[in-house]
Amino acid sequence: MRVLVVDDDPCLLELLSAKFRSGGVESDTAECLAETAEMLRRNYYDAILLDVHLGEEDGLDALPLILRESPSTRVFVMTAKGSIEVAVDAMEKGATSFMVKTGDPSALVGSLLARIGGAEYTGGSFDNPAGSVIRASDFGLIGESKPLQRVLDYVDILRDVDSRVLITGESGTGKEVVAKALHTTSKRSAKRFEAINCAAIPENLLESELFGHKRGAFTDAKSDHKGFFETCSEGTLFLDEIGEMPLQLQVKLLRVLQESRVTPVGSNQSIKVNTRVIAATNRSLEEEVRKGTFREDLFYRLSVLKIHLPPLRDRRSDIPLLVNYFLSLFNVRFGKAIVGPSQEIMARLSARSWPGNIRELQNAIERGVVLSRDQKLHLEHMVEDHRFVEAGDVVSAVESPLPFASYLAMPLSEAKENFEKYYLRELLKASRGNISEAARICGRYRADIYRLMVKYGMTRECLKEELRT
Repeated sequence: MRVLVVDDDPCLLELLSAKFRSGGVESDTAECLAETAEMLRRNYYDAILLDVHLGEEDGLDALPLILRESPSTRVFVMTAKGSIEVAVDAMEKGATSFMVKTGDPSALVGSLLARIGGAEYTGGSFDNPAGSVIRASDFGLIGESKPLQRVLDYVDILRDVDSRVLITGESGTGKEVVAKALHTTSKRSAKRFEAINCAAIPENLLESELFGHKRGAFTDAKSDHKGFFETCSEGTLFLDEIGEMPLQLQVKLLRVLQESRVTPVGSNQSIKVNTRVIAATNRSLEEEVRKGTFREDLFYRLSVLKIHLPPLRDRRSDIPLLVNYFLSLFNVRFGKAIVGPSQEIMARLSARSWPGNIRELQNAIERGVVLSRDQKLHLEHMVEDHRFVEAGDVVSAVESPLPFASYLAMPLSEAKENFEKYYLRELLKASRGNISEAARICGRYRADIYRLMVKYGMTRECLKEELRT
């Protein structure tokens, strides 16, 4: 492992270098952007520890260079305590995560090494700057992929701030789970958390549920009723499917966010509240604003900070972990002992697009457990269209490398994935399906080859069929 530390404090650089050496890690240092560029030209780094302030230079200006010269390097930006805006800005520009700069070099080095060696490969947990540990599994966030780790990093950054957060993502990606994680890790965790689906409640009832009502305000209002803004004061209110909220209610919600006061239906007296609001949507609110169905001023009030949840198809490496997690869950619930799926079934599950995302996968595993009669999972129980071949189900999904110009038109991650698919297919053909030989040729472990086969839905059966033809 090799690390580059970029900071304008020579004393701190010397201390950090000594700590890395004592831990058996090779490290280099740079004090400015020019030295950083020079070190990147000379060496490859597994991680870079980058200070935001480099004398009169902005450390974040180094991010485009790092991403261009060494896109697989993980970049950890050092910020002063409480610099939430800087940390979010760094991650939006491509940094892997952030770390609070302290006067304890040992803690800084230990935290960095824990993240490099642990976060991505041991279930998505890491030491945060406050000293406690956030584990993905504590909140039902199962996986080890970089997209999921990025979500966890945002949860860590936002844990002790009251800024409003807008969570975006397709249906079934776990938006409410992330909202609960934001609440549970925050200083409001001992107070109330409520989730309300703005699309599931009629407009006349939604106003009462949010803001409360006075006795006699409408038919059946036989007593005073506190709304969620009042009952969640000092806690967190999660507004799911906020894009479905009627325009008339959007005006009232905007006023509450501006004034931190609610007026129950049928009352002329407002009530002071201190409620953190987290909203979520599977729509593009920017598009809804352009269409005139969502207020622009409300959009900016809600989206002070944003977290985007990736669809399951963009984190396929997490599918085997999710399958085994749900399998254990439903084995306990239904009193069964279903064994893990075969390699063939796991590859097929990993190759599917899962338009319903995690929720769809969870339902599929539940059906598989309930319908099984022989302690095994069967594809026909879980997936109705299992007979149909999908992209990724066969080794020949990528027949040939794309023209170089095509790669230039893609994001780097997509280009790398396309080449990796083709490379793996040709590697397996060259080794005649011998996994040990394939691992020897490319200098990786057999487990790495199996992991990539699962990621891209390449099965031995499909490979053998192609080799025969």
